[in-house]
Amino acid sequence: MGSFSPEGLEGGYGDPHAPRSIVLPPFAGRAAQALTGRYLPAYEQAVHARQTAAIAAVLGDIRCEHDTWQAMNASGRYSDATPLSAAARGAATELFLDHAWRRFLTVVDHAPTLLDQCRPASSPWPDDAAALSRLADAVIDAETLVDEIVHGGFVPEQERRARAWPAIETWLTDGGTFLRQARISAPHRRPALPVAAPARPLTTARPAHRGP
Repeated sequence: MGSFSPEGLEGGYGDPHAPRSIVLPPFAGRAAQALTGRYLPAYEQAVHARQTAAIAAVLGDIRCEHDTWQAMNASGRYSDATPLSAAARGAATELFLDHAWRRFLTVVDHAPTLLDQCRPASSPWPDDAAALSRLADAVIDAETLVDEIVHGGFVPEQERRARAWPAIETWLTDGGTFLRQARISAPHRRPALPVAAPARPLTTARPAHRGP
């Protein structure tokens, strides 16, 4: 038995996080035990790990582009030392913000589930709760923006960039805190359910022998 990736995590053939398929035994009780005790916990762990890895990769990409964009703005030159005009600087900024927003949609898709599973109070870093709250608020703001873009009609690009960047910046700032909380809150393997032994037929006790 195998499974498909959840929506938003397609294309995972050969993914190192994917749980191995299993062969179910031909008995209902043992098959249920294999599913609940082995496969489903492994599947939950795999989805959690893959969502966490996807967000980590996205934040890494955005941070790398952000560093490049900052360095270019600070120097006033392209990477090949060609002078950067004011118009080119504006175009580079818009391009960076557009790329960052498209990548950030992965965070919007997967972070809410992982944030719900985080328990900072029971972790080695209880003070992370404040950062997680800021991250959750940032996701809500981004979700509102997505909803307006999809269902509310046209949102001008300049407005979209201005509203999206604070949420992205919050995740660049506190993303490391989220990742350590998400990793420590990964689902653990549940103990396997015992398989009930088949019921034995009842026997009628023989009456005690009585003498004459």
